[in-house]
Amino acid sequence: MNTGEADLVISIYKKLLNYGVNSKYMAILTPYSKQVATIKSLVGDKNLPLVDVSTVDGIQGREKECIIISMVRSNSKREIGFLKDWRRMNVAVTRARRMLILVGNIECVTTDKYINALKQWIEEHGHISSAQEWRDDEEVRFGLGASDKI
Repeated sequence: MNTGEADLVISIYKKLLNYGVNSKYMAILTPYSKQVATIKSLVGDKNLPLVDVSTVDGIQGREKECIIISMVRSNSKREIGFLKDWRRMNVAVTRARRMLILVGNIECVTTDKYINALKQWIEEHGHISSAQEWRDDEEVRFGLGASDKI
């Protein structure tokens, strides 16, 4: 588990709620069951609306409008554990219909060639930001226009 990342995921979730995204259209995924438990605990502790929090394997066959993925791994050896299984990550990133938010230590997880390719695609077609931006910038708009409602 990664408690700092779990806190950041909750911060992102709260901002999405504040922007009018209904919790029933969101899911928070992670490859690790301890991270699931940590995030569920934070949702309860902060009295936030319930959201589907699951392992990657637990969402197979289902989709949500918005998926937040907590990648968890952050270490000096840059070992990525379960994230090496590109099939699992493929399942995770393809569950999002309209918005995908990946939360992780980019320096650690991009040692994997598939995740690095995903990062490159995001650089060309999406947005990469730092954790500090998510925590401090109340004006983050997730690329949604006024007419884009989830």
